[in-house]
Amino acid sequence: MLTNLAHLDSLRVRVTPPPQPGHTTYRLAEEPAVEVVWTYAERLPDGSYLPVGGGPADPDTGHYTQGAFNADDIARAAVVYLRHWRATGTGTSRDAARQLLRGLCFLQTVHDDPDDQAHGNVVLWQQPDGTLNRSGIPAESPDPSDSGESAWLARTVWALGEGYAAFRTDEQGDPDFAAFLRRRLRLAMSAISRQVLPRYGQWRVVEESATPAWLIGDGADLTGEALLGLCAYTGCSGDDDARKLLEQLAEGVTAMRTGTPWTWPFGAVLPCALSRSAWHAWAGLAPAGLARVYEVAGDLAARDAALADAASFTPHLLVEGGPDNLRVAVPGSREALTIDGVQLSYGAQSRVESLLATARVTGRPALSTLAGIAGSWFFGNNPAGAPMYDPATGRTYDGVDIVDGSPRQLGRRGVVHRDAGAESTIHGLLAMLALDADPHAAAVARITETDPDTSAAPGSCRDDAEVRCRTLRDPRTEARVTLLRSIATSTRICDVDMPGDGAATVTVNDPGGEELEHYTTTAGRIRALVPAGGFTIITRMPGEG
Repeated sequence: MLTNLAHLDSLRVRVTPPPQPGHTTYRLAEEPAVEVVWTYAERLPDGSYLPVGGGPADPDTGHYTQGAFNADDIARAAVVYLRHWRATGTGTSRDAARQLLRGLCFLQTVHDDPDDQAHGNVVLWQQPDGTLNRSGIPAESPDPSDSGESAWLARTVWALGEGYAAFRTDEQGDPDFAAFLRRRLRLAMSAISRQVLPRYGQWRVVEESATPAWLIGDGADLTGEALLGLCAYTGCSGDDDARKLLEQLAEGVTAMRTGTPWTWPFGAVLPCALSRSAWHAWAGLAPAGLARVYEVAGDLAARDAALADAASFTPHLLVEGGPDNLRVAVPGSREALTIDGVQLSYGAQSRVESLLATARVTGRPALSTLAGIAGSWFFGNNPAGAPMYDPATGRTYDGVDIVDGSPRQLGRRGVVHRDAGAESTIHGLLAMLALDADPHAAAVARITETDPDTSAAPGSCRDDAEVRCRTLRDPRTEARVTLLRSIATSTRICDVDMPGDGAATVTVNDPGGEELEHYTTTAGRIRALVPAGGFTIITRMPGEG
């Protein structure tokens, strides 16, 4: 298995929070300690890691200007342990998930007055001694952090929904704890209904396009993460209120699908409702959320939006350099400008999970291969050309920073940022859990070395400005994978070199990921069709042929 929880385990810590009005959790009197995770982990000169919080620390109190622990990371760490427990049956992961969910629920504000503005919302920051910090420095939005809809409210819904499903249905579950999680999830749902859904059905004009006004924090990205939890909960609870909420939120996320297979952003579900021209990789789980909505509620529009992002936009992204922090273009353009080329674990994992979720619910196997290509980011297919995840320690580095200069003038344009905080490690592990569940994608993910000379011959894709190509190889096994993505409006023919003995597999796919051709041929010079707006994958794996 690729998944190794050791580094995340090292970031977990138990705290006994002091009494604070409006904050309690499951069996707090009987179990006064809860679990949380440190926000950051700084690499020391000797190669070890020091857990730290956000902002400078007061030398007298030990309090950080932000906090030591935060709801975003606690929620997502709980999802890691929940998924690991359900995949492996490991009791220690079950226990970790339970304790982290208890810690997360302590951050949720619960008042006697249900009309209180903070009721059901979540405080973001917590200090090393368990004291909550409702207003960090610099200030978050909203401020105080439990005064309105937020990213951490959405991620709390994600964790509580998956937590309820696990503790209710698993044979190692706990019905009493599941009932508690359900109450807290419904409290969070009521906060979303109170703060977000009054805007349901309202549209803004953004860059001359109608844009939904009823997304959490104006984000399809944040709302997509909430959908993951709502789908997990709805799928096993029969809660009509939850189903209505997920359907309304999904309608807004679906409306952020933009572009065509030939024009920017090539079918992507754009992350922010305040822009129809910008896309960022981090928090990119909206397509995964939509795939789950289709699975749970049968929403065909959600399915089609997930497929457009997975089968049209993502192949384009993969041949154009990977999950950059920010790309911008005028809608309808053929090219996008990379404004911020930094790449993070969060962005790479979002591609992997969205592809595999969409592949599973639509039965389109080429998306699994694409997920492997996206997952190869963790093993070296990135601007630094270096592994970002270490299976021996479970550590995921904080990202690939971009050095000064033009990416086309420099060789490897990135350098590894070797801190390894909670968010990076969490999303690395979520990617590994997804790959462990799909052996084909996992095998493809280990093919990481870019081959710049492939397809350089006359008649290759390099002769066609409307067909982009990326080839990866494994020098140890000579496994290879080539991805061709077309933005042409007619079918193209490309010659691809696939050196070595044995057989190669060719899959030809339309812009929705529907397989048009699948065949095996002899390795060597391969002539392949690339459909209009579609993609073709050619693989040669060890043992084939």
